[in-house]
Amino acid sequence: MPRLLGLYVRFTSRLSDVAAHFAMLAIVLMAGHILLEIILRAVWATSTFVMDEFVGYEVAAMTFLGLGAALDDKVLLRVNILLLPLNGWVRAMAEVLNAIVALAVFAFVTFYLIRQLVRSYERGTTSISILEVPLWLPQGLVVIGLLVFCIQLTGLIAQALHVPKEIE
Repeated sequence: MPRLLGLYVRFTSRLSDVAAHFAMLAIVLMAGHILLEIILRAVWATSTFVMDEFVGYEVAAMTFLGLGAALDDKVLLRVNILLLPLNGWVRAMAEVLNAIVALAVFAFVTFYLIRQLVRSYERGTTSISILEVPLWLPQGLVVIGLLVFCIQLTGLIAQALHVPKEIE
């Protein structure tokens, strides 16, 4: 069983890394889009007319696709005042309880965002911009990011159960 938990922890870590690379791609696309807009306005006095919309989508993609990697790399803000004095199995169980509560909250949010995504897809809802972007596309990136985050939370639980002595 410990070997399977270790494999699962590595799987969740790699999955979060893949999502983080897509988040980094969103940052590059955002910078490229802003530069394109600056050049179009400065040189040809025109615009893409969708920069604000696309940058908003890219910010959402960057944020939610990066959540799992942030959790895996332990760079999310946490209040450790209660966890710092704990060691071993007590700390592991506190981590598990914390992750279960977070998983319940984010699974609830993800469930309703999936419902919204399906509704947007079925109704053919589009943005009000000139390009009329199907809203299920940016919503899908948010949902994928939240699903990766929920999976990473299960990886955190597996890690706490697998290596409680390393949790310090």
